[in-house]
Amino acid sequence: MHEAARHRVLVTGIGVESCAGATPDALWDALSTGRPAISALELEEPLPCKVGGVVKGFDPRDHMSVQQVRRTSRFQQLLFAAAMKARADAALRTAPGALFVGTGGGGLDEAARLVTTLRRSGWSQMNRLGLLRLLPNQAAGLIAQELDITGPVLTLSTACASSTDAIGAGLRAVRDGTADVVLVGGVESWLDLPCLASFCLLDALSQRPAAEAASASRPFDRDRDGMVPAEGAAVLVLESERSALRRGATVHGEVLGAASTCDAHHPLAPRTDGTVAARTIELACADAGLDPAAVDLVSAHGTSTPLNDRAETAAIKRAFGSHARHVAITAPKSVIGHACGACGILESVGVLLAMREKYVPPTANLHHPDPACDLDYTPLVGRSTPINVAVKQNFGFGGQNSAVVFGTA
Repeated sequence: MHEAARHRVLVTGIGVESCAGATPDALWDALSTGRPAISALELEEPLPCKVGGVVKGFDPRDHMSVQQVRRTSRFQQLLFAAAMKARADAALRTAPGALFVGTGGGGLDEAARLVTTLRRSGWSQMNRLGLLRLLPNQAAGLIAQELDITGPVLTLSTACASSTDAIGAGLRAVRDGTADVVLVGGVESWLDLPCLASFCLLDALSQRPAAEAASASRPFDRDRDGMVPAEGAAVLVLESERSALRRGATVHGEVLGAASTCDAHHPLAPRTDGTVAARTIELACADAGLDPAAVDLVSAHGTSTPLNDRAETAAIKRAFGSHARHVAITAPKSVIGHACGACGILESVGVLLAMREKYVPPTANLHHPDPACDLDYTPLVGRSTPINVAVKQNFGFGGQNSAVVFGTA
């Protein structure tokens, strides 16, 4: 039997809604300068967590009808806006063949509101559209309806690896010829009181005061004290080379390979030796047909927690061997916080722009490196250098590991 043709998979559209801004250039400006987009949280009740990455100035009416606004919750609105921007950026005039979306919690904030109304006023006073506003798959369904996507429309939920897994799913669909054009995206809007309180109970979030918001997220730094929660959404248009050439599309980069694994270890903590996470990187490079030594940039998960940062350092050392001392590493969560199910795709936008600009963004707030984290994390100041191959990796609760390899087109 002849091996099936493997189509090149190009990125031809980008749409962003982030705490650093509503365009790729705004996001890049924050990442490239190491200027954190973290601010004080406005909560109904006091929590140990005081700061987060808030998408400010977002008005869903700029992107959808009044009826759509009424029927949707914030996570759906953010993703819809990013999808419409990606479609416009790609100048698509026909329906994509598939849509893959990653989200960790979907409409958890809406579920909390429904429960509050139920207990205070009774079930008959609940929002009758509440179910549509909370189900994780409804964000993808809304976009599918708007763009007439009748192929696979799948919502993936693998915690912080969700949108990275969505990119991998889109890569395989285009590469294998299932579709010429697909949308891949991720979204999270989890800055509501019950969700943040739950993370506070796990001692997972930074407790720095509002006045220190800009310095709260400190991946790989000795003085870090936890994750900084953030919201946001991003969508990429992935397209086969033949389709992109036929349309004369602008190309932002290429998706070369992807892989996913599971630590099978603990509901919250990663394997400390990084063995399975390292295998994820190795498998993604193998899927791309590349040796790990070909990688110029690693966009780290870098949550600003001791367990994750040290395990990730161990994984990079295992995956890259002696090359681990030479590959440039950047930790975008130091600037845009942790958007959970959306972090992978927001950070992938950063990777694509870093490759375009030939510039490694700095890891902000890395003043005092953890002695156990002794690689080149590009502390404080970025640097110009050619970037031909980059790895974006993300690791989620439940031991979910995902990695994507990008190249210049």
